[in-house]
Amino acid sequence: PLSTQTAVTLADTKRKFVESYPFPIPSIWSVAVNELLANQHFVRYNTRYSYSKLSSLGFVSVYDQLFEGFPSDEEKAKIFDCFVEALDEDPEKCRKDAAELAKFAKEAGGVDALLASPVLADIKSNGEANKFAYSRYDAIGLFRMLELGGATEPAALEKLADAAGLNLKKVNGDLSMYKGLLSKLAAAKELQKEIFEREKRKTAERLAKKEAANDATA
Repeated sequence: PLSTQTAVTLADTKRKFVESYPFPIPSIWSVAVNELLANQHFVRYNTRYSYSKLSSLGFVSVYDQLFEGFPSDEEKAKIFDCFVEALDEDPEKCRKDAAELAKFAKEAGGVDALLASPVLADIKSNGEANKFAYSRYDAIGLFRMLELGGATEPAALEKLADAAGLNLKKVNGDLSMYKGLLSKLAAAKELQKEIFEREKRKTAERLAKKEAANDATA
């Protein structure tokens, strides 16, 4: 259920984003941004929502991977800030918390040390108190913790999901969707690159023909 205290609609969230970033975004990325913004809006304004460092790690991981190869690092950073602010969150805190959790996971060096993270216990506690709204970013945050911590054994994800009180089936489903999204994006980027290279060759050929024609009439 959506919070009745705020009455913030999806249209409000999208408008806030567009007003803060009124510039065109290449279609490959704009489609992903709109989809992620819509999905997260309904999590953010769920009555059970509470901020989570795990979700921040998940979102930052998704964003950075989606925007790999974006033409401008400066604009990529601006879009990130506008996206997070459109959801009435703090982009600086989001980045900082994601970096802290990533650092903890790297230093953990295994699943047992990862399980000691208070972040997982907080999520479980909030969930039991009906103060936690799960999102796919939580699943991706778990996966990222495992990657960074070098805990690649099959049972590791189940252990972390259990420690956070998350449904393993849902987590696995969201991770599959995430991997599918990255695959589609990679294919779209490759196609765009091929189109760009083809247009570049055509332009070069036209210029060469024009120069040859000019030389012939000179």
